[in-house]
Amino acid sequence: MKPVRVGIVGLGWGQLQLEAFRRVRGVEVAALCDRDAARVHELAQRYKIAHAFTDARELIAQRDVQLVSIATPPDTQSEVTRAALDAGKHVICEKPLGLDAAEARALCELAREQSVVHAVDFEMRYLPAIAYAKELIDEEYLGALNRVDVTMTLEQPWGREHGNWAADDARGGGILMELGLHFFDILRWWFGDVVAVMAERQTHFATIRRAKEKGDGVETHTVTGDDAFWCVLRLARGGHALVNFISGARYDPGWTIGAYGATGSLVVQGGGLLGMRDGDRELAILPAPKRLELGDNPRDPLMWSMTKLFERVVAKINATPDAKPFPDFRAGVEAAQLVHAIRHAAQEHKWVDV
Repeated sequence: MKPVRVGIVGLGWGQLQLEAFRRVRGVEVAALCDRDAARVHELAQRYKIAHAFTDARELIAQRDVQLVSIATPPDTQSEVTRAALDAGKHVICEKPLGLDAAEARALCELAREQSVVHAVDFEMRYLPAIAYAKELIDEEYLGALNRVDVTMTLEQPWGREHGNWAADDARGGGILMELGLHFFDILRWWFGDVVAVMAERQTHFATIRRAKEKGDGVETHTVTGDDAFWCVLRLARGGHALVNFISGARYDPGWTIGAYGATGSLVVQGGGLLGMRDGDRELAILPAPKRLELGDNPRDPLMWSMTKLFERVVAKINATPDAKPFPDFRAGVEAAQLVHAIRHAAQEHKWVDV
């Protein structure tokens, strides 16, 4: 079987995509694209990739590129995704699928019309602790769900560490879209639909100073994206999820997900899974099965979890009989609809239906 030939557009985060694709059997990265000509040509030369472009339209026009993987900033991603779909290419898109729910729905409908394989890179699903927790939840480890707590605390203000578009609300930046979206996908994957939300968004550090990207010295930037938020999600199956993200806390304990049910509890923390059910003496480590383990050379869990997602996409492109499911554009739409409701709830200071 001939390898699936991939073109990658956007080589910031896309460099991690490149490393992941290099570890997928039956794949050849055939083309790269980035607006930074020096970067794209250097990477193409380093990895011996035949084609390097600064215009995504030229990459998409390559007849032998079957799959386009898009990792541009959110405000340009939709245009590139639509062009790839119009050309009949299979598409992997970084989250968010669109700047808003309407944009995401339009891309999902176009992908369906074109009958192509489509995926959103919600790679955190394939972290072993997350994947194993999903299996245990499906086996009723928790019993009836009472509550889920999701927390993330970052040392530096979001705008200081994530400048330019990532701190610009109009361009799809902010901690809600950039980090929160992954956890909303996990919650929906684990527990199903959200029916209503209550939320607040804050920008505590609206003006920040950081080192210049080029040259010496520092410069002042205005941050318009949120650097903190909290929300309460009412789940269709019963129970609630409390999600609380904050940056600029001066320390960084990472993130934790705790799910608490009538007969058991599961806690994902520090890359591991802990659990306790009625009858157990204490909360204990629950090792993930070997089939869920990731590679370890190099030690980069997100790259390896991305590799697992890409393997599934390639299997579907090849019509492999036992191809496993993965988050497609419908998952991107569902996440976008939830973010829309959270934004509306924060603005209106009330419960909002999803």
